[in-house]
Amino acid sequence: MTARRIKVTVGPSGADIIGETHFAIQGAIDYVAALGGGAVELRPGTYRLDNSVRLRSHVHLIGAGEKTVLIKNPSVTVSIVEDTDWYEHRVTVADASAFRVGGGILLQGKCPHSGWDQVVIHTIQAIEDRTLWLDTQARGADGGAHRGNFWVQCKPTASTIFSLVTANWGNDIRVANLVLDGNRERSGALNSCYGAALYFQDCEQIRIEDVQAGHIESDGLSFQVVHDLTVENCRFTDAVQGIHPGSGAQRPIIRNNVIRRCTDSGLFWCWGVRHGLAENNIIEDCPTGISIGHRDTDNIMRGNTVRQCSRQGLLFRGDPPAQAAHNNLIENNLFEDIGAEGKPGYGIDMNAPVGGNILRGNRLVCTRKGWMKAGIRIGEKVAHVVLDDNRAEGLDCPVEDLRKTKEQA
Repeated sequence: MTARRIKVTVGPSGADIIGETHFAIQGAIDYVAALGGGAVELRPGTYRLDNSVRLRSHVHLIGAGEKTVLIKNPSVTVSIVEDTDWYEHRVTVADASAFRVGGGILLQGKCPHSGWDQVVIHTIQAIEDRTLWLDTQARGADGGAHRGNFWVQCKPTASTIFSLVTANWGNDIRVANLVLDGNRERSGALNSCYGAALYFQDCEQIRIEDVQAGHIESDGLSFQVVHDLTVENCRFTDAVQGIHPGSGAQRPIIRNNVIRRCTDSGLFWCWGVRHGLAENNIIEDCPTGISIGHRDTDNIMRGNTVRQCSRQGLLFRGDPPAQAAHNNLIENNLFEDIGAEGKPGYGIDMNAPVGGNILRGNRLVCTRKGWMKAGIRIGEKVAHVVLDDNRAEGLDCPVEDLRKTKEQA
């Protein structure tokens, strides 16, 4: 017997819930979650967001393809003009006219004690003159122990900035068949460790399919402490980074996606990502195609096409030996035309103290003479690497092995 679960439709007309804002979508999500889970189907339309769409466990958000567009409204940033301590639920700003009850708010500023950056995301529950009342105390996006003191002496700000679709502490969540537009030209930056077009933290069993996300001054997809996330057949364009797995995420599957025109990396393996698979993705026109580093071990990158990246096709970041990216398999990928005129790049740049990585069956191709310095660079601190059947085309230097240079000197 096939299980039947509740379905609620949202749209500008002819739907269970009529509306084209985050309020309508969030109302449907909360209703479905309260009844044990099911699907929220978004009818064709353009939905304008003043806050994140917050997903719940066992809720699937499904659009109608390119006809369903969620776009972030333009952002405004103002100064915080009175001290807010970590135990308070309010913040007073220079001008409250851009903020809305139920809207998202990003607080940023230096910690007055450590000097570290603080990033806190909230929902506004009430507005009284220039005072904005928050849904929780002034604590971090993790909803946990991190709480912030935003003191005027450190010049903190409040902004109408937030993720478009997000979830915390959820499982069995699906997002499919829709477009997310971050309105990059008219919105400020969002630190991708705290938000993105799609942002998940402390979640399990997430599926993202046939989504287009980008035009955002943040990442297309960022997920932190998230296990068993699968992202397939998606397009990430015009973002800071396309896909950003991090903070100990385990077993991500990143398959059959297209990532283009990022201002940093196309795929950024961040901290402690393990047993992941990146397969059959296309990454183009990014400074760095793929970046891997701090304790990102035992991952597989197979069958990807990385081309026209101006610095590196695949970069092993220079973390210390105990924290480097060990024991990864890089197999049957194409790295093509990596570099720029006058600044040649490397297809694979392993200039880090890594060990146990296998580079097998990769093609390193240069069709623009002089644009690639070498297919593979092996830094002098590399402990151990296996090179097996990699093929270079159009390159004067297939492998630049600095370990040999050092030994011969």
